[in-house]
Amino acid sequence: MVDPGAVPAGERAFYVAEFAGATIVVAMREADLGGGEVDRVAASLAQGASRLVLVVGVEPDEATGAGPVGASPVDGGPVGDGTVDASPVDDRSVGDDAVDGGGPGDPSGPPADPGDQLWLTDDDLDPAGLASLWLAVAGASRVTVRTPEARRSVVAAHLAASLRALKLVITDDRGGWGRPPRSFADVRTHRDAYRAQLADRQGGQVVEAVEVALAGGVTSVNLCRADDLDSELFTFDGTGTLFTSGGYVALAPLRIDDLGAVEDLVAQGTADGVLRPRSRLEVARLAATGLGAKVVGSGHLAGVVGLETEAYRAEGVGEVAGLYTVSRFSGSGAGGILVEGLLERAAALGLRAVFAVTVSDPAAELFMRKGFAEVPPESLPAAKWQGYDPDRLRSVRAFWADLDTPRF
Repeated sequence: MVDPGAVPAGERAFYVAEFAGATIVVAMREADLGGGEVDRVAASLAQGASRLVLVVGVEPDEATGAGPVGASPVDGGPVGDGTVDASPVDDRSVGDDAVDGGGPGDPSGPPADPGDQLWLTDDDLDPAGLASLWLAVAGASRVTVRTPEARRSVVAAHLAASLRALKLVITDDRGGWGRPPRSFADVRTHRDAYRAQLADRQGGQVVEAVEVALAGGVTSVNLCRADDLDSELFTFDGTGTLFTSGGYVALAPLRIDDLGAVEDLVAQGTADGVLRPRSRLEVARLAATGLGAKVVGSGHLAGVVGLETEAYRAEGVGEVAGLYTVSRFSGSGAGGILVEGLLERAAALGLRAVFAVTVSDPAAELFMRKGFAEVPPESLPAAKWQGYDPDRLRSVRAFWADLDTPRF
Protein backbone atom coordinates (compact mmCIF):
# COMPACT_ATOMS: atom_id res chain seq x y z
CA MET A 1 0.00 0.00 0.00
CA VAL A 2 1.23 3.48 -0.88
CA ASP A 3 1.26 5.97 1.98
CA PRO A 4 -1.65 8.37 1.29
CA GLY A 5 0.68 11.21 2.16
CA ALA A 6 2.79 10.15 -0.82
CA VAL A 7 0.02 11.12 -3.25
CA PRO A 8 0.97 14.68 -4.28
CA ALA A 9 -1.80 17.19 -3.72
CA GLY A 10 -1.50 18.47 -7.28
CA GLU A 11 -1.91 15.02 -8.76
CA ARG A 12 -4.90 14.26 -6.56
CA ALA A 13 -6.49 17.56 -7.61
CA PHE A 14 -5.89 16.70 -11.28
CA TYR A 15 -7.88 13.48 -10.97
CA VAL A 16 -10.57 14.94 -8.72
CA ALA A 17 -11.24 17.31 -11.63
CA GLU A 18 -10.88 14.49 -14.18
CA PHE A 19 -13.53 12.38 -12.42
CA ALA A 20 -15.82 15.29 -11.45
CA GLY A 21 -19.49 14.40 -11.62
CA ALA A 22 -18.77 10.87 -12.85
CA THR A 23 -19.54 7.41 -11.51
CA ILE A 24 -16.70 5.00 -10.78
CA VAL A 25 -17.32 1.33 -10.07
CA VAL A 26 -14.79 -0.62 -7.99
CA ALA A 27 -14.79 -4.42 -7.63
CA MET A 28 -13.11 -5.84 -4.53
CA ARG A 29 -13.31 -8.65 -1.98
CA GLU A 30 -15.06 -8.29 1.35
CA ALA A 31 -11.73 -8.90 3.10
CA ASP A 32 -10.16 -5.87 1.36
CA LEU A 33 -12.63 -3.30 2.67
CA GLY A 34 -10.63 -2.42 5.77
CA GLY A 35 -7.55 -0.25 6.10
CA GLY A 36 -9.04 3.07 5.08
CA GLU A 37 -8.19 2.82 1.37
CA VAL A 38 -11.82 2.96 0.25
CA ASP A 39 -12.59 5.84 2.62
CA ARG A 40 -9.70 7.88 1.17
CA VAL A 41 -10.92 7.26 -2.37
CA ALA A 42 -14.52 8.08 -1.46
CA ALA A 43 -13.47 11.32 0.24
CA SER A 44 -11.48 12.45 -2.81
CA LEU A 45 -14.27 11.57 -5.23
CA ALA A 46 -16.76 13.45 -3.06
CA GLN A 47 -14.73 16.62 -3.61
CA GLY A 48 -15.72 16.47 -7.26
CA ALA A 49 -19.32 15.36 -6.63
CA SER A 50 -18.47 11.94 -8.07
CA ARG A 51 -20.11 8.64 -7.15
CA LEU A 52 -18.36 5.52 -5.90
CA VAL A 53 -20.10 2.19 -6.46
CA LEU A 54 -18.40 -0.66 -4.60
CA VAL A 55 -19.09 -4.18 -5.85
CA VAL A 56 -18.01 -6.43 -2.99
CA GLY A 57 -17.44 -10.13 -3.55
CA VAL A 58 -18.56 -12.42 -0.73
CA GLU A 59 -17.96 -16.13 -0.30
CA PRO A 60 -21.05 -18.38 -0.05
CA ASP A 61 -20.89 -18.71 3.74
CA GLU A 62 -20.64 -14.91 4.08
CA ALA A 63 -23.77 -14.34 2.01
CA THR A 64 -26.10 -15.80 4.62
CA GLY A 65 -28.85 -13.32 5.35
CA ALA A 66 -28.14 -11.27 2.27
CA GLY A 67 -31.15 -12.70 0.51
CA PRO A 68 -31.28 -15.29 -2.22
CA VAL A 69 -29.27 -14.60 -5.31
CA GLY A 70 -31.52 -12.81 -7.76
CA ALA A 71 -34.01 -11.66 -5.13
CA SER A 72 -32.10 -8.38 -4.98
CA PRO A 73 -33.17 -6.90 -1.66
CA VAL A 74 -31.83 -3.39 -2.17
CA ASP A 75 -31.49 -1.39 0.99
CA GLY A 76 -28.89 1.07 2.10
CA GLY A 77 -26.89 1.17 5.24
CA PRO A 78 -24.42 3.72 6.56
CA VAL A 79 -20.88 3.25 5.37
CA GLY A 80 -17.99 4.50 7.42
CA ASP A 81 -17.94 8.25 7.13
CA GLY A 82 -21.67 8.83 7.14
CA THR A 83 -22.25 8.52 3.42
CA VAL A 84 -25.08 6.23 2.40
CA ASP A 85 -24.93 2.89 0.62
CA ALA A 86 -28.10 3.51 -1.34
CA SER A 87 -31.53 4.97 -1.02
CA PRO A 88 -33.82 2.33 0.45
CA VAL A 89 -34.96 0.46 -2.66
CA ASP A 90 -36.85 -2.82 -2.69
CA ASP A 91 -37.45 -4.46 -6.06
CA ARG A 92 -39.63 -7.26 -4.77
CA SER A 93 -42.22 -5.55 -6.96
CA VAL A 94 -41.16 -3.86 -10.15
CA GLY A 95 -42.74 -0.62 -11.24
CA ASP A 96 -43.79 2.62 -9.61
CA ASP A 97 -43.62 1.08 -6.14
CA ALA A 98 -40.04 -0.11 -6.54
CA VAL A 99 -38.77 2.77 -4.43
CA ASP A 100 -39.62 1.98 -0.83
CA GLY A 101 -39.35 4.99 1.43
CA GLY A 102 -37.38 8.18 1.01
CA GLY A 103 -33.99 8.63 -0.54
CA PRO A 104 -30.92 10.04 1.22
CA GLY A 105 -32.43 13.49 1.15
CA ASP A 106 -35.81 12.37 2.46
CA PRO A 107 -35.89 12.08 6.26
CA SER A 108 -39.37 10.56 6.11
CA GLY A 109 -38.03 7.25 4.82
CA PRO A 110 -37.40 4.35 7.16
CA PRO A 111 -34.00 4.28 8.85
CA ALA A 112 -31.37 2.24 7.02
CA ASP A 113 -30.51 -1.10 8.50
CA PRO A 114 -26.75 -1.72 8.41
CA GLY A 115 -27.46 -5.41 7.93
CA ASP A 116 -29.37 -4.83 4.69
CA GLN A 117 -27.47 -4.73 1.43
CA LEU A 118 -27.93 -4.43 -2.29
CA TRP A 119 -27.41 -7.93 -3.68
CA LEU A 120 -26.87 -8.57 -7.39
CA THR A 121 -25.75 -11.23 -9.79
CA ASP A 122 -25.03 -10.70 -13.48
CA ASP A 123 -28.51 -12.10 -14.21
CA ASP A 124 -30.30 -9.37 -12.25
CA LEU A 125 -29.77 -6.40 -14.52
CA ASP A 126 -33.06 -6.58 -16.38
CA PRO A 127 -34.70 -3.27 -17.40
CA ALA A 128 -37.00 -3.14 -14.37
CA GLY A 129 -34.27 -3.92 -11.88
CA LEU A 130 -31.96 -1.49 -13.64
CA ALA A 131 -34.37 1.39 -13.10
CA SER A 132 -34.39 0.73 -9.35
CA LEU A 133 -30.62 0.52 -9.36
CA TRP A 134 -30.29 3.85 -11.15
CA LEU A 135 -32.46 5.47 -8.49
CA ALA A 136 -30.33 3.96 -5.74
CA VAL A 137 -27.07 5.14 -7.28
CA ALA A 138 -28.37 8.57 -8.28
CA GLY A 139 -29.41 9.30 -4.71
CA ALA A 140 -26.08 8.61 -3.02
CA SER A 141 -22.40 9.48 -3.28
CA ARG A 142 -21.34 5.99 -2.21
CA VAL A 143 -23.16 2.74 -2.89
CA THR A 144 -22.22 -0.80 -1.88
CA VAL A 145 -23.35 -3.82 -3.88
CA ARG A 146 -22.65 -7.37 -2.75
CA THR A 147 -22.36 -10.31 -5.10
CA PRO A 148 -20.85 -13.83 -5.10
CA GLU A 149 -17.06 -13.62 -5.12
CA ALA A 150 -16.86 -16.14 -7.96
CA ARG A 151 -18.40 -13.57 -10.33
CA ARG A 152 -17.51 -10.33 -8.57
CA SER A 153 -15.48 -8.64 -11.33
CA VAL A 154 -17.83 -9.67 -14.12
CA VAL A 155 -20.91 -8.47 -12.20
CA ALA A 156 -19.08 -5.19 -11.64
CA ALA A 157 -18.35 -4.93 -15.37
CA HIS A 158 -21.99 -5.49 -16.31
CA LEU A 159 -23.06 -3.01 -13.64
CA ALA A 160 -20.57 -0.38 -14.84
CA ALA A 161 -21.80 -0.77 -18.41
CA SER A 162 -25.45 -0.61 -17.29
CA LEU A 163 -24.81 2.59 -15.34
CA ARG A 164 -22.74 4.09 -18.20
CA ALA A 165 -19.99 4.59 -15.62
CA LEU A 166 -16.84 6.47 -16.53
CA LYS A 167 -14.51 3.87 -15.08
CA LEU A 168 -14.33 0.35 -13.67
CA VAL A 169 -11.55 -0.63 -11.26
CA ILE A 170 -10.84 -4.35 -10.78
CA THR A 171 -8.75 -5.19 -7.74
CA ASP A 172 -6.59 -8.30 -7.74
CA ASP A 173 -3.84 -9.52 -5.41
CA ARG A 174 -1.37 -9.66 -8.29
CA GLY A 175 -1.95 -6.08 -9.36
CA GLY A 176 -1.68 -4.83 -12.93
CA TRP A 177 -0.70 -6.64 -16.10
CA GLY A 178 3.00 -7.48 -16.31
CA ARG A 179 6.05 -7.18 -14.07
CA PRO A 180 6.45 -4.32 -13.57
CA PRO A 181 2.86 -3.54 -14.47
CA ARG A 182 2.28 -1.97 -17.87
CA SER A 183 0.85 1.49 -17.19
CA PHE A 184 -1.45 1.65 -20.21
CA ALA A 185 -2.89 -0.89 -22.66
CA ASP A 186 -5.23 -0.58 -25.64
CA VAL A 187 -7.21 -3.83 -25.83
CA ARG A 188 -7.35 -3.65 -29.62
CA THR A 189 -3.56 -3.57 -29.86
CA HIS A 190 -2.66 -5.91 -27.00
CA ARG A 191 -5.60 -8.35 -27.00
CA ASP A 192 -3.69 -11.60 -27.62
CA ALA A 193 -0.97 -10.73 -25.10
CA TYR A 194 -3.17 -9.70 -22.18
CA ARG A 195 -5.62 -12.55 -22.78
CA ALA A 196 -2.79 -15.06 -22.53
CA GLN A 197 -1.11 -13.48 -19.52
CA LEU A 198 -4.26 -12.71 -17.52
CA ALA A 199 -6.12 -15.93 -18.33
CA ASP A 200 -5.62 -17.37 -14.84
CA ARG A 201 -6.61 -14.22 -12.95
CA GLN A 202 -9.77 -14.86 -10.89
CA GLY A 203 -10.59 -17.90 -13.00
CA GLY A 204 -10.75 -15.84 -16.18
CA GLN A 205 -12.93 -13.13 -14.64
CA VAL A 206 -10.40 -10.34 -15.19
CA VAL A 207 -10.20 -10.74 -18.96
CA GLU A 208 -13.97 -11.14 -19.27
CA ALA A 209 -14.64 -8.10 -17.06
CA VAL A 210 -12.23 -5.84 -18.95
CA GLU A 211 -13.81 -6.73 -22.27
CA VAL A 212 -17.44 -6.60 -21.06
CA ALA A 213 -16.95 -3.14 -19.54
CA LEU A 214 -15.16 -1.59 -22.52
CA ALA A 215 -17.58 -3.14 -25.02
CA GLY A 216 -20.42 -1.72 -22.91
CA GLY A 217 -19.18 1.84 -23.18
CA VAL A 218 -17.12 2.23 -20.01
CA THR A 219 -14.28 4.60 -20.93
CA SER A 220 -11.50 2.77 -19.10
CA VAL A 221 -10.78 -0.15 -16.80
CA ASN A 222 -8.03 -0.13 -14.16
CA LEU A 223 -6.47 -3.31 -12.78
CA CYS A 224 -4.56 -2.95 -9.49
CA ARG A 225 -4.14 -4.33 -5.97
CA ALA A 226 -6.80 -3.33 -3.45
CA ASP A 227 -4.15 -1.75 -1.22
CA ASP A 228 -3.11 0.50 -4.11
CA LEU A 229 -6.56 1.79 -5.03
CA ASP A 230 -5.95 5.38 -3.91
CA SER A 231 -2.61 5.77 -5.69
CA GLU A 232 -3.90 3.99 -8.81
CA LEU A 233 -6.72 6.49 -9.18
CA PHE A 234 -5.04 9.69 -7.98
CA THR A 235 -1.40 9.67 -9.14
CA PHE A 236 0.11 10.26 -12.56
CA ASP A 237 2.17 7.07 -12.46
CA GLY A 238 -0.53 4.83 -11.05
CA THR A 239 0.35 1.41 -9.72
CA GLY A 240 -1.48 -0.95 -12.05
CA THR A 241 -2.69 -1.03 -15.66
CA LEU A 242 -5.20 1.23 -17.37
CA PHE A 243 -7.09 -0.54 -20.19
CA THR A 244 -8.93 1.33 -22.93
CA SER A 245 -10.39 0.48 -26.31
CA GLY A 246 -9.34 2.86 -29.05
CA GLY A 247 -8.25 6.43 -28.66
CA TYR A 248 -8.18 7.61 -25.06
CA VAL A 249 -6.66 10.99 -25.87
CA ALA A 250 -7.17 13.29 -28.84
CA LEU A 251 -5.29 16.25 -30.28
CA ALA A 252 -6.83 19.66 -29.64
CA PRO A 253 -5.71 23.29 -29.83
CA LEU A 254 -5.06 24.87 -26.47
CA ARG A 255 -7.57 27.47 -25.26
CA ILE A 256 -7.18 30.32 -22.82
CA ASP A 257 -9.18 28.21 -20.35
CA ASP A 258 -6.41 25.60 -20.51
CA LEU A 259 -3.67 27.95 -19.31
CA GLY A 260 -3.88 26.91 -15.65
CA ALA A 261 -3.65 23.24 -16.59
CA VAL A 262 -0.72 23.97 -18.92
CA GLU A 263 1.09 25.75 -16.08
CA ASP A 264 0.50 22.74 -13.83
CA LEU A 265 1.83 20.27 -16.43
CA VAL A 266 4.91 22.36 -17.17
CA ALA A 267 5.59 22.67 -13.43
CA GLN A 268 5.29 18.88 -13.10
CA GLY A 269 7.63 18.35 -16.07
CA THR A 270 10.14 20.73 -14.52
CA ALA A 271 9.93 18.94 -11.16
CA ASP A 272 10.50 15.64 -12.99
CA GLY A 273 13.65 17.08 -14.59
CA VAL A 274 12.24 16.60 -18.10
CA LEU A 275 11.59 20.29 -18.86
CA ARG A 276 13.78 23.30 -18.17
CA PRO A 277 12.41 25.99 -15.85
CA ARG A 278 10.18 28.54 -17.61
CA SER A 279 8.75 31.89 -16.59
CA ARG A 280 4.97 32.38 -16.63
CA LEU A 281 5.37 34.45 -19.80
CA GLU A 282 7.23 31.59 -21.47
CA VAL A 283 4.54 29.12 -20.41
CA ALA A 284 1.86 31.44 -21.77
CA ARG A 285 3.72 31.67 -25.08
CA LEU A 286 3.98 27.88 -25.18
CA ALA A 287 0.23 27.60 -24.62
CA ALA A 288 -0.61 30.29 -27.18
CA THR A 289 1.36 28.48 -29.90
CA GLY A 290 0.77 24.96 -28.70
CA LEU A 291 -1.39 21.89 -28.85
CA GLY A 292 -2.88 19.68 -26.17
CA ALA A 293 -3.63 15.99 -25.83
CA LYS A 294 -7.02 15.84 -24.13
CA VAL A 295 -8.78 12.87 -22.56
CA VAL A 296 -11.71 11.89 -24.75
CA GLY A 297 -14.98 12.58 -22.96
CA SER A 298 -13.74 14.79 -20.14
CA GLY A 299 -11.49 17.11 -22.15
CA HIS A 300 -8.95 17.02 -19.33
CA LEU A 301 -5.43 17.93 -20.43
CA ALA A 302 -3.06 14.94 -20.50
CA GLY A 303 -0.16 16.47 -22.43
CA VAL A 304 1.12 19.66 -24.06
CA VAL A 305 3.59 20.83 -26.68
CA GLY A 306 4.50 24.23 -28.08
CA LEU A 307 6.02 25.42 -31.36
CA GLU A 308 8.67 28.11 -30.91
CA THR A 309 9.40 30.04 -34.12
CA GLU A 310 10.14 33.66 -33.24
CA ALA A 311 13.78 33.11 -32.24
CA TYR A 312 14.50 31.14 -35.41
CA ARG A 313 12.65 33.23 -37.99
CA ALA A 314 15.80 33.90 -40.01
CA GLU A 315 16.52 30.16 -40.36
CA GLY A 316 12.94 29.29 -41.24
CA VAL A 317 12.77 26.55 -38.60
CA GLY A 318 10.81 25.85 -35.45
CA GLU A 319 11.45 24.14 -32.14
CA VAL A 320 9.43 21.49 -30.33
CA ALA A 321 9.00 23.28 -26.99
CA GLY A 322 7.79 21.96 -23.65
CA LEU A 323 6.69 18.50 -24.78
CA TYR A 324 5.29 16.78 -21.70
CA THR A 325 2.63 14.15 -21.06
CA VAL A 326 1.23 12.90 -17.79
CA SER A 327 3.07 9.63 -17.11
CA ARG A 328 -0.19 7.71 -16.72
CA PHE A 329 -0.84 8.34 -20.42
CA SER A 330 2.66 7.51 -21.64
CA GLY A 331 1.40 4.41 -23.45
CA SER A 332 -1.70 6.07 -24.85
CA GLY A 333 0.01 7.65 -27.84
CA ALA A 334 -0.35 11.14 -26.36
CA GLY A 335 3.26 12.09 -27.09
CA GLY A 336 3.03 10.76 -30.62
CA ILE A 337 -0.12 12.66 -31.55
CA LEU A 338 1.35 15.85 -30.08
CA VAL A 339 4.52 15.57 -32.18
CA GLU A 340 2.59 14.65 -35.32
CA GLY A 341 0.22 17.57 -34.82
CA LEU A 342 3.11 19.94 -34.25
CA LEU A 343 4.87 18.83 -37.44
CA GLU A 344 1.67 19.35 -39.42
CA ARG A 345 1.29 22.83 -37.95
CA ALA A 346 4.93 23.67 -38.74
CA ALA A 347 4.50 22.54 -42.34
CA ALA A 348 1.34 24.64 -42.67
CA LEU A 349 3.35 27.66 -41.50
CA GLY A 350 5.89 27.06 -44.29
CA LEU A 351 8.80 26.08 -42.02
CA ARG A 352 11.52 24.02 -43.65
CA ALA A 353 12.47 22.03 -40.53
CA VAL A 354 11.76 21.44 -36.86
CA PHE A 355 14.26 20.56 -34.14
CA ALA A 356 13.97 19.27 -30.59
CA VAL A 357 16.21 19.10 -27.54
CA THR A 358 15.65 16.71 -24.64
CA VAL A 359 17.32 15.08 -21.66
CA SER A 360 14.69 12.32 -21.61
CA ASP A 361 15.52 8.96 -23.19
CA PRO A 362 11.83 8.10 -23.80
CA ALA A 363 11.36 11.46 -25.54
CA ALA A 364 14.48 10.83 -27.62
CA GLU A 365 13.06 7.47 -28.71
CA LEU A 366 9.76 9.14 -29.59
CA PHE A 367 11.46 11.72 -31.80
CA MET A 368 13.36 9.02 -33.66
CA ARG A 369 10.15 7.02 -34.19
CA LYS A 370 8.59 10.14 -35.69
CA GLY A 371 11.36 10.58 -38.26
CA PHE A 372 13.76 12.93 -36.46
CA ALA A 373 17.49 12.33 -36.87
CA GLU A 374 19.84 12.81 -33.93
CA VAL A 375 22.32 15.63 -34.62
CA PRO A 376 25.15 17.31 -32.67
CA PRO A 377 23.74 20.01 -30.38
CA GLU A 378 26.14 22.57 -31.86
CA SER A 379 24.47 22.14 -35.27
CA LEU A 380 21.27 23.78 -34.03
CA PRO A 381 20.62 27.53 -34.41
CA ALA A 382 22.88 29.52 -32.10
CA ALA A 383 19.87 31.33 -30.63
CA LYS A 384 18.83 28.08 -28.96
CA TRP A 385 21.80 28.14 -26.61
CA GLN A 386 21.71 31.77 -25.55
CA GLY A 387 21.34 31.79 -21.75
CA TYR A 388 21.00 28.00 -21.66
CA ASP A 389 21.98 26.23 -18.42
CA PRO A 390 25.51 24.87 -19.02
CA ASP A 391 24.95 21.93 -16.67
CA ARG A 392 21.83 20.92 -18.58
CA LEU A 393 23.62 21.46 -21.90
CA ARG A 394 26.05 18.66 -21.06
CA SER A 395 23.13 16.19 -20.88
CA VAL A 396 21.00 17.20 -23.85
CA ARG A 397 20.40 15.29 -27.04
CA ALA A 398 19.37 17.15 -30.19
CA PHE A 399 17.09 16.03 -33.04
CA TRP A 400 16.25 17.47 -36.46
CA ALA A 401 13.43 16.80 -38.92
CA ASP A 402 13.25 18.24 -42.44
CA LEU A 403 9.61 18.87 -43.25
CA ASP A 404 9.89 17.66 -46.85
CA THR A 405 10.73 14.15 -45.57
CA PRO A 406 7.78 11.73 -45.07
CA ARG A 407 7.57 10.47 -41.47
CA PHE A 408 4.21 8.79 -40.85
